Amino acid sequence: MLRAPGGPRALFLKFCVVGFSLSSAPQKALRNSQCQIREIIMTYASPALRRNPQEVSEHFIKLVHARIAEVSGWKYIFERIPAFKDACAKAPSQVPCPFTGAGKSKFRFRQKDLYTGCAIHNDFPVNEFCDGIDVLAKYYELSKTQTCKKILSDFFGMDLHAPLTDADIENERRYKSAVRATETLDREEVAKRMRKLDVMYHYTGEIKPNTPVALYLRNRGISRLLSHLPKDLGFNNRIYYWDKDKQKSIIYPGMIAIYRDTRGRPLTIHRTYVDKNGDKAPVENPKLMMKPPADMTGGSIQLFDPHYDSGSSTWTLGVAEGIENALSVVEATSTPCWAASSAWCLENVTVPDFLLPPPDVKSINFYIWADKDIANSQGTRAGIEAAQRLQSRMVEFLAKRYPASKLTIEVFEPAQDIPDGKKGIDWNDVLQLTGQDGFPIHWAPECLNQL
Repeated sequence: MLRAPGGPRALFLKFCVVGFSLSSAPQKALRNSQCQIREIIMTYASPALRRNPQEVSEHFIKLVHARIAEVSGWKYIFERIPAFKDACAKAPSQVPCPFTGAGKSKFRFRQKDLYTGCAIHNDFPVNEFCDGIDVLAKYYELSKTQTCKKILSDFFGMDLHAPLTDADIENERRYKSAVRATETLDREEVAKRMRKLDVMYHYTGEIKPNTPVALYLRNRGISRLLSHLPKDLGFNNRIYYWDKDKQKSIIYPGMIAIYRDTRGRPLTIHRTYVDKNGDKAPVENPKLMMKPPADMTGGSIQLFDPHYDSGSSTWTLGVAEGIENALSVVEATSTPCWAASSAWCLENVTVPDFLLPPPDVKSINFYIWADKDIANSQGTRAGIEAAQRLQSRMVEFLAKRYPASKLTIEVFEPAQDIPDGKKGIDWNDVLQLTGQDGFPIHWAPECLNQL
């Protein structure tokens, strides 16, 4: 069927004209009626004729945001959908995946997300769900435009042909303003976060032999490196962990790691909770990042500086996802390696300018040590895909900045099969299973002392 310009209503009116013209009405009345109907058609059809698909999508997104402002946020929508009720009620705690029902700690709303509609899903990049429309587009398996139409009709009973009114424009502006306010930390919040970071850092010392963190690392196959640990790792004997089931704080020892920004400045702190025997603490989330006072994008846990050999004019650096993985790489290969802390952080890692190679460098080695994961229900393998995106970005960046240099930018993934019942295998697993033989490159052991 051919679709008339202007959408379903214009199509219906077009059929009215055709039907009327076939009747036995007098010619004059016919012409007058046709003119009136043509005017009605143009009233509805002309705005659509002037819009491309992107403009149509933007129109419906604005209408949705205007309605959301009227009902004080996305919670109004999500708590009316059974799959999201649990996430609303338990925010900011993690709940099973609302799309598949899988897992126990896959998905969550922060408190502010109940207004903005943002969400965090462990199987997706951090910025995958920046709006309630993104979340529901995935849930309904629809395009953004079709999702907006469904929201407007199902939850607000709106006429989808209604124009954007002045009140809608004001509501949409109010919605955007409120969302921006959640993204920008006020001075008090920044100061509060910095005080907490200062306290954590103040009570953190070096990782000495026989401390729970030293035992934890040794239990994971990291031994040679214990006498040469980086300055940005430390031990804190009293870290508070909020146990939501017991509704109280529990104190554990833990490993502290400084997360630095794209200029190499300390930004926040990563905590790994352990028990006194050197095992992971028996808590739901034994690895947590403290709330940063600024944007974390591009940062990393910069364990060792890149290595530059002046004799051969060669610069080398590696990056892995987790701290234990990065330390395993250094343990086995004697090459420097950073930890990103997550797949999303891995793909966004940025090397600070002052740590980049000199302009006349001859060779650049940049190694990306990816986790080997089982594909999730969406077919995504977060670890390797993040590594490949980082590889593409670094190839482009380094080739442009160092056109005369030889570039070796490789992604390494464990060769071993993923064990039955496991979600994946990483480089710490490789170290424990095979030692340094499972790693594709090696430097001489004494090179460790040069890091």
